[in-house]
Amino acid sequence: MKANCLRITSGSLRSRKIEYFPNYDLRPTKSYIREVIFNVCKLEDNFNTLDLFSGSGILTLESISRGAQDCHLVESNKETCDKFLSECKKLNVENYMLFHCDVFKFLQKEQSQDYQLIFIDPPYKYDCLRNVLDELFRRNFIKNNQYIYLEQDKKNKDKSVCEHLSTKYHIIKDLSIGDVSYTIAKKRDYD
Repeated sequence: MKANCLRITSGSLRSRKIEYFPNYDLRPTKSYIREVIFNVCKLEDNFNTLDLFSGSGILTLESISRGAQDCHLVESNKETCDKFLSECKKLNVENYMLFHCDVFKFLQKEQSQDYQLIFIDPPYKYDCLRNVLDELFRRNFIKNNQYIYLEQDKKNKDKSVCEHLSTKYHIIKDLSIGDVSYTIAKKRDYD
């Protein structure tokens, strides 16, 4: 398999390959972690997702493959966006909306806040996870949310991000594999 190629792990698009635009900041989520996400997150059919810093879009395509009804992606790199659009065309996937813009601009303008699963996977050079969570909380993106998934660099992991997330969510998984630290959290019932 080529270095800039990924395979969808499960669902209706299982084993289909996608290519992505190679970019220094892009680190597609490993297949093992994708399996863990969808084994842990118990979602109804026709769920909706928000993929912030979407990169290759593999988390969205895994979601669509597993029954997501509507997926929104936010990516600031134009070449990365163009490549994702061409891959969706090859896969005949249409139930997504791609926003080519800065994540914070998107969060300040977005009106639809009905996302059961939110992915937050910024480039490691950005220290913005806590700010993204603050904006999601402030703008009430968590109203109908069930799960949040986030990734950070294992070497420079900011433990305060999980502490902040745990004010409104149960931390289900907070693990590392290779250079990746990943967290899966489920919203508390009383919020």
